Amino acid sequence: MSANFFRSVKRKIVRKVFQSDRFKRYLETSFIGQYFVRRQALKSFDLMAGFVYSQILLCCVKLDILNLLKDGPKDIDRVFNFLNLDKAKFDCLFMGASAIGLIEKDEGDLIDLTVQGHIFANDKGLLALILHHEMFYRDLMEPVSFLKEKDKETSLNRYWGYVERRGVPSDTELEQKTENAKRYSELMAISQPLVTDQIFSAYDFTKHTSVLDVGGGKASFSIRLAKLIPGIKVANLDLPEVCKEAKKNVSKADLVDAVKIIPGNFFEDEIPSGYDLVTLIRVLYDHSEENVIKLLQLIRKSLPNNGKLLIAEPMANDNLPGMSCDAYFWFYLALMGKGRPRSSRELIAILRDCGFSKARCLKTTLPIQTGIVLAEA
Repeated sequence: MSANFFRSVKRKIVRKVFQSDRFKRYLETSFIGQYFVRRQALKSFDLMAGFVYSQILLCCVKLDILNLLKDGPKDIDRVFNFLNLDKAKFDCLFMGASAIGLIEKDEGDLIDLTVQGHIFANDKGLLALILHHEMFYRDLMEPVSFLKEKDKETSLNRYWGYVERRGVPSDTELEQKTENAKRYSELMAISQPLVTDQIFSAYDFTKHTSVLDVGGGKASFSIRLAKLIPGIKVANLDLPEVCKEAKKNVSKADLVDAVKIIPGNFFEDEIPSGYDLVTLIRVLYDHSEENVIKLLQLIRKSLPNNGKLLIAEPMANDNLPGMSCDAYFWFYLALMGKGRPRSSRELIAILRDCGFSKARCLKTTLPIQTGIVLAEA
């Protein structure tokens, strides 16, 4: 019997169970049923209250309470004076942050960070993303309107300058393109370690003599790679307005001779050849199927025989469908205006259709954050 048969039977049973008031009362009163009911009730409440949790976290970051407590516990009066809130609002924030596990208070009226609080406080990339999410939250204020209205302009669509604008761009919007490129490149650069740490743990770059990072932004990855493996030939390809910032960073890192900056549009221009590894780090998931195929074909054409392509980005989950990170990326990318999360299986199938001979997944320590697919020309 197929998995679909058992799935169908399970759905029928669940439907009948939850349409029966008698059985629901039995679940709520029986010893075994109570565990199930309580677990589902907590899960249901978290779904309803999730937006509130995210706003409490945002408040803690914007009010700098995580940074205040990062180096050690503080007296509750000091925290109160630091936040400069009235007593009722302070209690509201304190109890909310405690409830979602960011801070805790001991018997001596000292407030400190929890383990979860330290994770956020000590990760600049996470903090930058939390602040960036303000516009994401703003776009989600009327989610049904967004889903129903065709080509609705959003804050995220305006922010990500390389995405095709909804509506006709005005002269003013075109003039802001360079400034937007600088802003989103800064966000990508500061949050890059969230992904690159996973990449360097999963893959040995010493196998290669030359690496081209396509869509490399401000060259954060290229700079780190050049420092890690002295003598390796590294190049960073991105839009001209982004490359201006990349050149500054490369010069600041004193790696002008080690990292080449190549301005260009990787959908319209040929991909430079002469590299035995090409990397795509957080590039494909925010582009359409058509553009993904076009880019992969161009990269395949540029690679020598046995040349490699490494794709690293958040990926839809193959093994545990329904994970919350998938929900996050589906809505974020939809509001952004292009792309969607793809599973490693989907990417491998597309790679083979684009002429790559082999493709496989690499294991990462945090698959919820980064998936990696390695392909061979």
